[in-house]
Amino acid sequence: MSKFTDKLQRIYRDTAPSMGFRRSAPEAGDSPLLIIANLAKAGVREAEVIAGSGIDAGIVSGESLDARSFERLVAAMGDVPLGLFLEEANQGEIAKLVDLGCDFVVFGLKMPLTAVKKEGIGKILKIEPSLDHGLARVINELQLPVDGVLITGEESSITIERLLICQRFVELLDRPLLVTLGSSATSDELGSLCEAGVSGLVLPEGLPAEAFAEMRKTVGSLPQIAKRRAKGAALLPQLRSELETEMEEDEEI
Repeated sequence: MSKFTDKLQRIYRDTAPSMGFRRSAPEAGDSPLLIIANLAKAGVREAEVIAGSGIDAGIVSGESLDARSFERLVAAMGDVPLGLFLEEANQGEIAKLVDLGCDFVVFGLKMPLTAVKKEGIGKILKIEPSLDHGLARVINELQLPVDGVLITGEESSITIERLLICQRFVELLDRPLLVTLGSSATSDELGSLCEAGVSGLVLPEGLPAEAFAEMRKTVGSLPQIAKRRAKGAALLPQLRSELETEMEEDEEI
């Protein structure tokens, strides 16, 4: 079982409202947002320091990383799960990564289906903000277990458009949503992302451990709120619509 996706699912379940009603606040100490560090430019020692800064997971690119280097990074991270961005892979290669301690993988829509059939590893699907909404809905019906969806982007700040995109995908999907950040964010921006329904943040490569520690402090100070999750409340507008229809029919009679 992936430690990272276990955390992700717990946050998603515990902070999402059900049937239009707000759930009780999460228990004290629970983080409303997971923090994932991009360790593409981090050495073993730096990864060890960042792992102690309060992050929930780390992630590296598999393009220029050999098995030995990855194994050393896993050891440096300790109890913090380490994932891998995959551009190309086959099932045998992913099986080896699991044996080396890979906790989860992030892959795009062009990844061969057979390559990500391996059990016992978390699976995060990477999509573009411009993905057709019809295709986004079909993600919910995939036979391949997808534990979460990551929206990529290079924006240096949280714009209104970015926030609207997040809210729209939260409404379309029935699983946790993660987003990439081009830089650190203010408390207000993080609160807006959290309330929009975002469950995790992938921070850019090259940030020092102090930046992650500050982000953890900021996230920890956010008020406990129920995340937006429109799919769970979809029946209520429909019931109101049916009631209005019945009243109109009675008036005609």
